[in-house]
Amino acid sequence: MKTIPEKVYKQIDVLSKEIKNQFLKKGIVIPTRNADGSVRIGYYSVKKTSDGFFEIDDWHGCTIVDKINLPQTAILLANNLSLGKFVDKTLLNADRHYGYAAFEEAVQKRAMDRSRDIEHYGLMLNKLDISRFKKECFKRDILRSFEKLTKFV
Repeated sequence: MKTIPEKVYKQIDVLSKEIKNQFLKKGIVIPTRNADGSVRIGYYSVKKTSDGFFEIDDWHGCTIVDKINLPQTAILLANNLSLGKFVDKTLLNADRHYGYAAFEEAVQKRAMDRSRDIEHYGLMLNKLDISRFKKECFKRDILRSFEKLTKFV
């Protein structure tokens, strides 16, 4: 097996640093996948917890933000933190509202399944539609922000 000559290795190293700097100028920190399945973005890692949520940890392992519903939200927040920005509260609130609407949808779906009265069933169906609409609106807002980030790539 041939070893890579030192000159070629240095050229690859210079090229990779140049590419990282170009992405940084665009506001993107290049993510890498860790052995445990988490994603490292700069000094922060995004991982899925056992309860189905996502959390962002710093390089010490201290949790910065937890109970994130969508992976796109976690990636956007970790990217912003890696760029030296603060946690985007509007994005985090949209994610929280998404989670609440998803919870409401599940509760109303369960209430519909248990309903014996046609009027109660109709009311729960109406509430279910409203919750589903809210959930999709919040998810669409988050995905729109995520698409702006991925559009640079």
